[in-house]
Formats: sequence, structure tokens, C-alpha cells
Amino acid sequence: PPTNLRNKPAAPKTRPESSDVEAIADLVIKAKNPVILADSAGKTAEGFQAMITLAESINIPVFESEGPGYSNFPHNHPLHNGYDLKQRYTEFDVFLVVGTRAPWYPASNSPVDSTVIVIDENPIKEFMVYQDLGADHYLEGDLAASLELLSEAIKSKGGQPKAVASNTGVWERYRAISEDAANASPIDVGVLCNALSDNMPSDSIYIDETIVHRPHILRRINRDNPQSYLRPIGGLGQGLGTALGVKLATPERPVVALMGDGAFLYNPITQAFGVARESNLPIMIVVFNNTSYAAMKRLHLSFYPEGDAAKTGIFHGVDIPGPDYQGLADPFGGHGERVEDPKRLSGAIKDGLAAIAEGRVAILDVALSG
Repeated sequence: PPTNLRNKPAAPKTRPESSDVEAIADLVIKAKNPVILADSAGKTAEGFQAMITLAESINIPVFESEGPGYSNFPHNHPLHNGYDLKQRYTEFDVFLVVGTRAPWYPASNSPVDSTVIVIDENPIKEFMVYQDLGADHYLEGDLAASLELLSEAIKSKGGQPKAVASNTGVWERYRAISEDAANASPIDVGVLCNALSDNMPSDSIYIDETIVHRPHILRRINRDNPQSYLRPIGGLGQGLGTALGVKLATPERPVVALMGDGAFLYNPITQAFGVARESNLPIMIVVFNNTSYAAMKRLHLSFYPEGDAAKTGIFHGVDIPGPDYQGLADPFGGHGERVEDPKRLSGAIKDGLAAIAEGRVAILDVALSG
């Protein structure tokens, strides 16, 4: 083995062309109502902070994409307007699309008569069969560096604050629950997400491997810190491994994997729990258990609304009888609980947190209504 270990330098960060930064700063300053749409700026803590700096430079409202890979902006910031930009396209004349490889889906559903500026390390993804960003301008370079340079240019040019697009009531609407849903059993997914938001520590990191429940997770679980949300991309079965890796990198923060029951069963469960015990990587898993591959059923109905399955109610391979999820942690000294009563959610979450604080993996099997 070598006697002297080398500290390898980090890969160099690319920077956008100065002329591009200056031109785009001018466009943003002249815009009547610019807006930011972000997907992966929060991959790094520096990118998260750079988003705040840019938004605050002249009061630019921020929306996150409908399926972001990371947490990009603090929920408690007055400029965060949520996840529903599509319904408000006509309000804005300049779109700053940050780290988003498919901002408009389908591509025809893009803003009309607006200027689109794409900011990304590598905006054109050659591995994508079809990609239409609808861009008028590009700012290509390291995301955090690009955002910082743009903020500095806006400031140096004397950019004045815009009238703030109000986010009044956005989060209240997202978190609203009817009285019937609040007391329902099986549990309403909104009730579960609200309970997680109310009981998990503010520095928690969420690994999201859900599909049909993701809109509730994004809109209901408060996240104000950098690197507090991560969604594995590319296929199911990565959630537990990702959660373990995140825990290894940030042992001081609670890590919770939010997983549909179908997605959970794609994972190497025994191997992951074994690694968690052997390597002292206590994570909490919350199984969003609707006893089905609900995404598959919904897509089936979407593509074949008048098909045989829709007519007969027979959907092959959709139902998941499932194992005794809460018992899966037992052989590894872990903690498990099945939750069917919404009134038990707060206590169950706190017990799960206590278990991981003791160094044990915890799994909560939450019976959901859909």
C-alpha cells in the first residue's frame, strides 16, 4: 500500500460565459413578472442557498417542479409558491428553469408568449430520447456557481425588487383535511403526511420512493433545510439503499424512507436491514400501505378507460396481500408497528424516532385508504 495517501481534488466546476450571465441578468431585470421553476438545484447545500440568494435579489417567486429530485427552496420562505406553476403560467413573462430536464409535460404544455431561460450544468440530455425544453436562452455551468453569478450580476446592475407574487394560503390549502378524513380508518394519506410534518424533527431527511402519494408528501411535509428531500430516479427498489447511504453521509440527522408497499417490496429488505444493524445506520421506514400497485391501476384506467378491466373491475397483478411488514425488523433487533388508527400516528412516529435514536431500525406499516 502507498505510504502517502493523496487527497484528490474535487472535479473542476464549469462556469457559464460572462456574456451569457450579463445578458440574462438584463432580461430578468427588465421582466415584469419573472418566476423560478426548480427541480434539482438543491442537490447540493450550495445550490439550495444560491436559490435563496437569487430569489431574494429582486423578489422572484419560486415554484418547485411536480416531481423534484431534491428539496430546492425552504417551504417557510415567503417566496415559495408551491408546486402548481402550471395553473399560473399566464402570470409570468420570464421563466428561469433551474436544473429541470423536462419542465413541460407534454412538451406542448409550455408557457406561451414568455421567455424561457434554462440554467443547468448540462441542459441537453443526450440520453433522453426526446427532450424539448422550449428554451430561448441557456446558462450552462455548475448550478450553484451559475445562480450565484446571476445574482451578483443582477445586484451590480441595480436590479430593483419586483412586486411579490403572494403565496398567502398556499400551504394552508395544501395541508387542509376534512373532519371525516381526519378520523377515517384506514388512514387518509393526507393525515399521515401532516402527522409526519408535525412530529418529525426539522432536520430530518426524507427519501421518497412513492408514486401516487408523492403529491401529498411534497405539499404537506414541511422542509426548510437544505438536502432534506431526495427522490431516487430511474426505477423502484433503490429507496432502502439510498436511505442507508444518506444516513452514512449524515449520521447526525434522522433519515426516514417514505415508501409505497409496492415499492418497498422491490427493495432488498433483509440485506438492507442487515447492513443497517451491522454498520450502525438506523433509519426509519414508513410504508404507505394501500395494499396495491395503485399507480399501475390508475395508468391502466388512463390508457384503457373503456377496456375489459375497467368494465369488470378485474385488475391482474394489482393487489398486494403483503407480509407482516412491522415484523420484518424483528430478526435485526428493530422496532415495528402497524398503524390503523389516525390517533395513534403521532405516538407511533415518536416511538420510531426513539428506536432510531437507540441505534435500531424502525418500520411503521400505515394502513391507508388509497
